[in-house]
Amino acid sequence: MSADRVEERLTLLEQKMRRLEKVTGNDTSETRWWERISGAFKDDLIYSEAMKLAQEERQADRGEESAE
Repeated sequence: MSADRVEERLTLLEQKMRRLEKVTGNDTSETRWWERISGAFKDDLIYSEAMKLAQEERQADRGEESAE
């Protein structure tokens, strides 16, 4: 397959992907993913506890004292 044909097919695929993203509501051109999920766990006690435990595990793996 020639380079021109590959470029043509790639362009078509990108156009189709943009249309699909808009139809499914997953249009990433408008909002970055981290902005869409930012604050999703705000005030979630279970999430906060999970992050605390994960931090303690990372510190233990490095041999650090717990920062409580």
